[in-house]
Amino acid sequence: MTRSLQDQDGIPQPSAKERFAHALTLVPEIATVETRIRSTFKSDVALMREIPEYLLSLGGKRIRPILALLCSKALGAAETTDDIVDIAAGIELIHMATLMHDDIIDQSPIRRHQPSAYAKYGTPGTLLSGDFLLTRAFGLCSRLEREIIEATEQACIELVEGETLEIAVPLGEHTTESSLTIATRKTASLFRLAAFCGASLTDSSDTVKEQMSKFGESLGIAFQIIDDILDVTSDEATLGKRPGIDIAERKPSLINILWIASGDPAAQRLLLPSDPLTEQAFVEESLAKLRASSVLLEAKKAARHHADIATQNLAQALGGDLASLTPEGEALFAVIDFALERVL
Repeated sequence: MTRSLQDQDGIPQPSAKERFAHALTLVPEIATVETRIRSTFKSDVALMREIPEYLLSLGGKRIRPILALLCSKALGAAETTDDIVDIAAGIELIHMATLMHDDIIDQSPIRRHQPSAYAKYGTPGTLLSGDFLLTRAFGLCSRLEREIIEATEQACIELVEGETLEIAVPLGEHTTESSLTIATRKTASLFRLAAFCGASLTDSSDTVKEQMSKFGESLGIAFQIIDDILDVTSDEATLGKRPGIDIAERKPSLINILWIASGDPAAQRLLLPSDPLTEQAFVEESLAKLRASSVLLEAKKAARHHADIATQNLAQALGGDLASLTPEGEALFAVIDFALERVL
């Protein structure tokens, strides 16, 4: 039950990608958010300025701060205050820090078609830069209301818990449930935080805050599943990195867990340590098998399920009257549809 627009009277309606592009025009304040982010890079130590600036320059969708801004506007904010700019910038700083730490953990050489910060600057500098950004993020968030501070703390705790579950538990002990738990904590926690803060800073009711939180969390889970799918279905030019990384690194992605559960004998090799001599061939063979299997259909079904939950909660939070949505409200539905359109 996504909010995709259907053809009306034979007139083609904008695609989800086009609607998402339009959504970005509704939040020109994202430029102010980026300025606020850059203002936190101040340091007497050159590397603490250089590494964050390098990562920011690699681009990205900025989906988390965009969500915070759109949620605030969709719930009736008359203006974009310094508070919503601060929390949007803080959330993106946290995300940037996790990207740095992820690349170290994964020893990833590529990030968005370019050398990762880890590859360019090494482990010590990248690790400390991530810590620097987390501290800067809390410097921004600490100026806000207590419930936002507590929500930010909880999101960061869940991020660390999700990372730990991903690397500390052997792949053979994971289930679809634990894979989704990791997605909820590692990815969806910041989506939830962005939507919650957008509601909190508009003085919304506790009910609306809860509904927006559930919207953000479910959207984040769908995004993670979609990323798992794209790791199999996309090419390097689209992904900005080699496909099959989750296979090579034996990640408990939903795709890998579903493949093991399918009973395919080839999937059992995921439970064994990688062999440098044959690993690339295994990854390529695995990608070919997965692209022709029912595993992708199961994963797409899961992504749509969580997108539907996001849609339902968003509709409730916005009052249930979808015929009279504001442009910002419609834009939030476009974000859901855009996520699904990448794989469905």
